[in-house]
Amino acid sequence: MTALLRRARAGARGDAGLTLPELLVTMFLLSMITVLMVGTISGFSRAFTRDRSASDSTMVAATGMKEVTRVVRSGTELRLTGGGSASAPVFIEAKPNTLTMYAYIDTNSASPRPMKVRFAIDAQRRLVETRWPATNTTAPWSFPPMSSPSSSRPVARFIPTSAPALFEYLDKDNQPISAPSGGFTSTQLKDIAAVRVTLTVQADATDRAEPVTVHNAVGIPNLGISRVRP
Repeated sequence: MTALLRRARAGARGDAGLTLPELLVTMFLLSMITVLMVGTISGFSRAFTRDRSASDSTMVAATGMKEVTRVVRSGTELRLTGGGSASAPVFIEAKPNTLTMYAYIDTNSASPRPMKVRFAIDAQRRLVETRWPATNTTAPWSFPPMSSPSSSRPVARFIPTSAPALFEYLDKDNQPISAPSGGFTSTQLKDIAAVRVTLTVQADATDRAEPVTVHNAVGIPNLGISRVRP
């Protein structure tokens, strides 16, 4: 009987389960493992979001820069209706965040006509391209009023308010041309031989990813100005 009672007591102790200290230790270890797992997953999620936002910003900036470069390189001086025999400068308006110019882009090869093109940052912080095609087929050229563009479209979005100036204007020696407080004079507009473009894009509204900035200095081959130096 003594042996049977001893075995019964041992079985009862085996079915007693966990003690309170053992339960607390188990819960603590499980919570630590959970915290580590959540932290790892959150880190991967943040890294993925940053990489995706950086890729989005890069793609938007590259697309916008490509269009600005294409138009600026196509810039040309024009003889305008009522302007006499002298050609008007390539640039009509040259400001830090606004550029208006004449260019031959997307023209019909059989009957090419120039366009008036403006790039400007609007209230939604988008870089918007606006176009006015020439209204006649031969020089001297005429254009619709500024209030009647033929098309307007954003070429880049998400430009932060802290972004640097979009355009800087250079002479034939690659030196910046400083505009007076009243804006460029017609003589200074004629001196512009290149445009340095700095386009900053922040596609991540949470600012967890750094903005992307692309730079390019775009010459104007149609001016016939040599900008190659020893």
